[in-house]
Amino acid sequence: MVDRGDLLDRVLTGGAELDGNPVTVDAGLCVRLLDAGVRPADVVVLHGLSGASLVLAALAVWECDAVPAPVGTGVPVQLAACARLSGDGTVRPRGDASVVADLSSTAVLHLTSGSTDRPKVVRRGADSVWCEADGYCDGLAWRADDRVAVPLPLAHSLGWGVAMSALLSGVSVDATPLVRAESLARRADAGLVSMLALTAPVARLLVATRRQGAAALRAAVVGAGPVTDDLATAFRDRFDVFLTRGYGSTETGGTFLGARHLGRPMSGVDIVEPAVGERGELVLRLPAPVEGYLGGHGSTRLWRTGDLVDWAGGEVRFVARRLANLRLNGRFLDTEQVDRMLRRNAEVTDVYPLVLPRADTPEIEDFYVFVEGGPAEDELRNSLDGCPGPLPRIVRCNRIPRTTLGKPDRSALIALVGRPRQGGA
Repeated sequence: MVDRGDLLDRVLTGGAELDGNPVTVDAGLCVRLLDAGVRPADVVVLHGLSGASLVLAALAVWECDAVPAPVGTGVPVQLAACARLSGDGTVRPRGDASVVADLSSTAVLHLTSGSTDRPKVVRRGADSVWCEADGYCDGLAWRADDRVAVPLPLAHSLGWGVAMSALLSGVSVDATPLVRAESLARRADAGLVSMLALTAPVARLLVATRRQGAAALRAAVVGAGPVTDDLATAFRDRFDVFLTRGYGSTETGGTFLGARHLGRPMSGVDIVEPAVGERGELVLRLPAPVEGYLGGHGSTRLWRTGDLVDWAGGEVRFVARRLANLRLNGRFLDTEQVDRMLRRNAEVTDVYPLVLPRADTPEIEDFYVFVEGGPAEDELRNSLDGCPGPLPRIVRCNRIPRTTLGKPDRSALIALVGRPRQGGA
């Protein structure tokens, strides 16, 4: 069993660079954290930090034997009383109610994306972070002379996972946040980075750039959402390298890598279900415990992903998300049946359900389903004939809007509805 100190030692002794500089601990920041009352196993919220600044802040928190909690803009109520390090360098002292029980084995707290539910605070154990690093190192065949560009938000689990895994493996990281796709592509074309960590929306921006050098990438891994065949082909044509698909979750970190579909399990990850040749929910046995959510109890190595897959013994093929139950005006919805019936049309590439309150009478909710591709809305609606339960309003779109992390963009989906709306279904 490893701890936060072991993670810190592995990073500091690995010889990696961060944005071209040796990785060190900011002693002055450590003093400020201790002066703010930070104690072992306390939580320190890293608010509004990005890139190398966030990584170095997390290392300073580990040096204090505390737990970093990187967040973007909002601070969840469970962490409101914790010590807080802001982007301007100020440290807000911990409050009297800041104690979070039993974080002795926890390395970092992350927020889930909130695309399927309200964001939750996830505990990632030190063992889990350590094993994820080994999985990426083996799966991507990292070398000591590699430099991995991670232009993604490091407050989120994908960006954090790749960047921290690289540093733990002695591989240098370019953590410059993405501002212009052309700048990132230019660094790749010039050989300044050898690998890229991307989401599908960022990869799509990159394929539109013009080649400005002869250097070739060794690898590019893309996660946090589906990758279409046309995007994979366009990326190969532009950068002369195949996209490596990455798969995982905030709770587990990265678990799969491969050239197609979800890929194959990383080292130490075993498929428990489905059996070879069958379709079923993907259930994994992990090399380190999943600690779960803040305030939860117990940990487990058995992880139910909620994804329906086919497995023929090689790479795992994603079929559909086993949708979480949604409530419409206090009653549960059978969204899986709606999803199944809509996907019978071969032109439909994605389906996303959403329950929204009405603009004029917010105490009443309406059920929407956003459908990517497929025929006109009337024909899609007809495909639901015989479906039990309330039928949704169907909103057809050429592409479901997603955030830079590849998750459905809730705000953009609401805008597609054309709200404010009047009246009922």
